[in-house]
Amino acid sequence: MAAQDNPKRFLVKAKLYRFAAYLFLAIGIVAFGMLYIKNLDGRLMDALREPSTILIFVMPFLPAIILSLLGMKADKKYRELSKK
Repeated sequence: MAAQDNPKRFLVKAKLYRFAAYLFLAIGIVAFGMLYIKNLDGRLMDALREPSTILIFVMPFLPAIILSLLGMKADKKYRELSKK
């Protein structure tokens, strides 16, 4: 079994990515709250009409989304190698 095919390696990667995704999710929620209070102040419908505003509010969650996808990929690889 090569080092690349070690299932434990993918398990550690999956858990690390998942932990980092949760950490970035918490940071994203805080950043979203700060941006919402600073820029919108209760004018949600006005903000939803502008695509740039929606993009700005989605940006804090992108690292969490990407890390979550990487974690799912590593977990899938771990499950495949564990069956062998």
